[in-house]
Amino acid sequence: MSTTTGVTAALDVGGTKIAAGLVAADGSLLHRHQAPTAVAPGGRLRDPGLAGTAAGLRALLKRAAELDLDVTAIGAGFPEYAAPDGLLTSHEVLAWDRQPRDVLAAEAPGLPCATGSDVRCGALGEARYGAGRDHDGFLYVSLGTGLSSTLVLDGIPVPGHRGEAIALGEFEVPASVDPRWPGTLESYCSGLGIGERYTALGGSGTPGAREVARLAAAGDTAAGRVLDGAGAALGTVLAMAVRLLDPPAVVLGGGLGSAPGRLRTALDHAYHRRTAARPGPPPLLTAALGPDAALIGAACLATLPTASPGTAPGR
Repeated sequence: MSTTTGVTAALDVGGTKIAAGLVAADGSLLHRHQAPTAVAPGGRLRDPGLAGTAAGLRALLKRAAELDLDVTAIGAGFPEYAAPDGLLTSHEVLAWDRQPRDVLAAEAPGLPCATGSDVRCGALGEARYGAGRDHDGFLYVSLGTGLSSTLVLDGIPVPGHRGEAIALGEFEVPASVDPRWPGTLESYCSGLGIGERYTALGGSGTPGAREVARLAAAGDTAAGRVLDGAGAALGTVLAMAVRLLDPPAVVLGGGLGSAPGRLRTALDHAYHRRTAARPGPPPLLTAALGPDAALIGAACLATLPTASPGTAPGR
């Protein structure tokens, strides 16, 4: 294979896995692999010290050399709050003790290195190459292990004053869906939350969202109730967000959000029922890049004009 210029080493660091890929300048994914995110003692903080993140980059650089590809930049998204300059400001998922930008830059000195919030990376990927290409703005929602969102204007995800304009998961569950739920929308609708709610209803084991979906398809009543409730809650909240933001479109991504099935059916029903009275309500679209949106968006992040060695643009 001949050397390809402008290939970016991209990382999407999540709560359960680290996806890594080599992305060409046109957004095509030339290589992809993933590994489980390391779990610290106690099971809550993942990828302690960002050891898995650094190992993921080293593996990418090695693979690029094997494929005779020229890596010219590094981009990475993380499941944390990130300031507009790309620096992480929270420790809710990852036990980092150094800024990820510094950890990654040390693995490949001299290369432009950009970091940011994973949901903004996903939105950037969809804006450049996915479902948002034909819209000058949209609300991007990522539903996977967790739940977050970002507003996109003129093709750029809006970070907010502190970089915290991503916290859809911290909303409350609408009382019209479940008046007794004491937790957050994320704990009700996310992949992790769905598994935990199924167990709390008497289900055996601690299944993930995909297993709950399989159980529901096989006739498990509790699994069906959990998925129906999750879809109704998120669809209702998205209709509320439309009333607040009036976006041209809503794009639903993430591993769980971009998958068809009972949850998505319930979500669509709640969203369309609650936006039906609006003239020309925003379409609810599925992310065209699927679960790879954040990975491809991380590459976009790294190749923005403001990226330079040792800097980390946050948008």
